[in-house]
Amino acid sequence: MSVVDYALTTRARAKTFLDISGTADDDLIDRLINAVTDFVERFCDRRFKQTDYSNEVYDGNGTNRLFLRQYPVVSGKTFTLERRDSYYNEDSWSTIDSEHYFVKEDEGIIIYVGGIVSEGAVFVKAPQHYRVTYTAGYNFDNKTPGNTLEDVGIGDLEVAVWKLIGKLYNNRKLSTDVKSERLGDYAITLQKEGMIEPEVMEILLKYKRPYEH
Repeated sequence: MSVVDYALTTRARAKTFLDISGTADDDLIDRLINAVTDFVERFCDRRFKQTDYSNEVYDGNGTNRLFLRQYPVVSGKTFTLERRDSYYNEDSWSTIDSEHYFVKEDEGIIIYVGGIVSEGAVFVKAPQHYRVTYTAGYNFDNKTPGNTLEDVGIGDLEVAVWKLIGKLYNNRKLSTDVKSERLGDYAITLQKEGMIEPEVMEILLKYKRPYEH
């Protein structure tokens, strides 16, 4: 078993936090890292690992703001905002000139300042009318020393991950915090209630998406 590429910690770092020196539980720890990473991403409604997103389609909402599904937006990478050429489900798009909008990179928000006069400075309220190509997330790499979550400025999130892993690891025989467990692929669904300590919850809420897709 190995951890996923987008894992929020490494086996070595988790074992250091848990004060585990042996290797007998390495496979279990890898599985817990993956499970907790997926839990945190679902809870926070975002992916933290830097990832390229191509042609993500969004509904227009009748306001001058479009909230991207992922953030922070990485500066210097390709960023393209497009408008569908009609209000029908036709695969024809036109690029919106970058002078017609601002991007709040840290929050992942596009602010429209105007383009087509008839539409005004808003993302017209139309389904699947816009699409965006961009790169978002934090450039950490668990395979490269010196490039951890702490190094990219979100070390408290890794601490929260360690605490969740530790809670599952120490209580695994009691099964109080594991909603369902399947041997083989060791799929784990974690319960939110009763599992998250207040200090961990405070960290997770700090990184939770504050708005709807």
